[in-house]
Amino acid sequence: MSTSNALTTEVDDLKTQASQVARKVGEQLNEQANTLRDVTAAARYNTQEFIENNPWQSVAMAAALGFLVGALVARR
Repeated sequence: MSTSNALTTEVDDLKTQASQVARKVGEQLNEQANTLRDVTAAARYNTQEFIENNPWQSVAMAAALGFLVGALVARR
């Protein structure tokens, strides 16, 4: 029976370790998701502000980007 008890204890220890690792991974993923959300919100705000302050430059950049994408697609 001592082998069975030792095995049960070892399994319980592994379950505890796995649970702790899963919790830590979940916390890290949440932190990274929050950071990504903050970065994208800042980029969206900066882009919106640039477009509002420089409408003609924004139109010119969009046209240039469209031209480049069109040229790349047309080559294939």
